[in-house]
Parts: sequence; structure tokens; C-alpha cells
Amino acid sequence: MKRITAALLAMVMAMVSLQGCYGKMALTRKVYQVNGEVGDKFLRSLVTWVFIIVPVYGIAALVDFVLFNTIEFWSGHNPVAQGEKEFQYSENGDTFKVHAKKSGDILRYTFNRYHGDTYVDTLTIDWNVKSGNSVAALREGDNVTRFQAMRGRDGVQVTSSGSGAFNLGRQVAAVYK
Repeated sequence: MKRITAALLAMVMAMVSLQGCYGKMALTRKVYQVNGEVGDKFLRSLVTWVFIIVPVYGIAALVDFVLFNTIEFWSGHNPVAQGEKEFQYSENGDTFKVHAKKSGDILRYTFNRYHGDTYVDTLTIDWNVKSGNSVAALREGDNVTRFQAMRGRDGVQVTSSGSGAFNLGRQVAAVYK
């Protein structure tokens, strides 16, 4: 009888503390993404079966729901959803490998561009999500051009500097209202 009472009490406490806790299910999505990155469709199917039989998906979903989504519900931040992401896309013969990282209020995006297998350039953008200001650096070989976008009363002012800038030194490139 004590076991049944304890189990019911634990279920009631879990239902009260977890109510409305849906969350991002970030861990489960990451496991799904790992499976999706397997290139061969037959191997991907095999990995899916293994993840179901071993219960990788089930464990990830349970940990997400009980632990990480509860943390997200009470704090507003999911510790698994934060961090880094990598992806790539291709357009007009160029491949862009993108790395995104969040650290506090700063989002950093790094775009490495390749034409075929040949490295072309790197664009790094640091964006402050609170202020809306950003700094970018375009590296082409030994040349680095820096851009800065600052929010002001008159709009957004973009300045550039470096070897690839319009003139040596610092110059206002544009003002957007």
C-alpha cells in the first residue's frame, strides 16, 4: 500500500511540476539529426532501426522531457538547444560551410566559401542580439576587410576598414533608415 501511495504521489508531483512543459526537444532533434547525416539511405535505415531497438530515441525523448524541457520551462533556456550548429549549402558552384555559435548575447557566424575543392574566403559575423550591432570580417587570402554596423537614432550606419575597404582607413559605407 505504501508503494502505491508513493507512486501516486510521485506521479501527481511530476504532473504538477511538468504541466505545460513542451519545450524544444533539442536532444531528440540532435539524435535525429545525427541519423539524418548518414549519407547512404540503406545505412541510414539500419541506423534508424538500431536507434529504435537500442532505444536511443526513447531515452533521448525521456531525458528531454523530464530533464532538459523542465529546465527550459523554469529557466527559459534549454541547455542542449544552446551552443553550436554546423551546416553547409551550395549555390552556383560555390559551397558554403557555416558554423554558428552562441555565447551570451553574441551570435557568431563563420562562412567558409569553397569553389569546388578550392578555398576562396571566410566571412565572420559577430552579432550582439541585445544591441543589434554587428562586426564582420571578410578574409580573402592575406587581405582582411572589417565592417561594423551600429544602430543609431538616424538608422544603421555601416563602416568599413582594412585592405579591401573603399579607401585605406575608416569610411562610412552606408546609412540605412
